[in-house]
Amino acid sequence: MEEGEKASPCRYVALDIHKYYSVVAGVDREGEEILSACRVEHVDLEDWLPKHLLRTDRVVIESTTNAWHVYDLLEPLVAEVPVANPITSSRCPSGR
Repeated sequence: MEEGEKASPCRYVALDIHKYYSVVAGVDREGEEILSACRVEHVDLEDWLPKHLLRTDRVVIESTTNAWHVYDLLEPLVAEVPVANPITSSRCPSGR
């Protein structure tokens, strides 16, 4: 982490990846909306991401067919890109 990034606020962004577009939304540490949910066509995603994301952002994406392509676009731009499977991530620890 660089010197200027230590003071930068952390933001949390999620991408819901579909076949031809993604829905993107984000909040800050306090849970305040910093990025209203919006649809971004995949043909526009590569240009859209660097214009709207910060180096300190944490961006979560779902594990889906296009996930690793989107991961490769995000990884050099932000602090962290976890890839989550909503089916296994939502289970209770007891497996119920």
